[in-house]
Amino acid sequence: MKEKIIEVNKLCEANGTYINQHGKKTVSAWSKIKYFREVFGTDYGINCMIVEHADRYVIMKCVITKSDPEHVIATGYSKQYRDKVGYLEIAETFAITRALSFMGICLEDLTSKEEYEELDIPVQPMNTKGVVSTIKYDDNTINELIKNIHYAPHIGKLDFLYRANKNLLDQIKLKDVATYNSILTKFNSKRADITTQNEV
Repeated sequence: MKEKIIEVNKLCEANGTYINQHGKKTVSAWSKIKYFREVFGTDYGINCMIVEHADRYVIMKCVITKSDPEHVIATGYSKQYRDKVGYLEIAETFAITRALSFMGICLEDLTSKEEYEELDIPVQPMNTKGVVSTIKYDDNTINELIKNIHYAPHIGKLDFLYRANKNLLDQIKLKDVATYNSILTKFNSKRADITTQNEV
């Protein structure tokens, strides 16, 4: 198993490594889950269960098992508040990534890239040589994004724009918080406008 964990970590480091605010390497959730399944195959199970589903939040538990369900390899928990869109899916993903971290699939930080983003803490992508990748942008790039936000016809398109430009937004946040906040306000305003139109 140790060799397989090393193999997964190498794949994660090559495809899906970020650096946190303390300069430590962290891994994206998608790379952890993708490469875990590729390397370990179906010999290991990922089992998620809701531990608590209260009025305001949900607590999800993930158990990683070997062939025998009683043979527990690692566990992880995640708590998410129910006022967030997709809170169940987020809780499930974070529980899985934490269980994988405790299994040993992590580089220098247990917290995944997505968990940092959920806490509104930006992380920067790294290339395969361990160098921080920077996205070059100018006023035209920002103006184009703002234009696309303005003309987004529905919430799905707005969410896609946010996800597709997440790395760009992280770079803007690191260099110019005022511009980042302005773009975020435009996202939120457009979301409120679309929601209002749908209710009418």
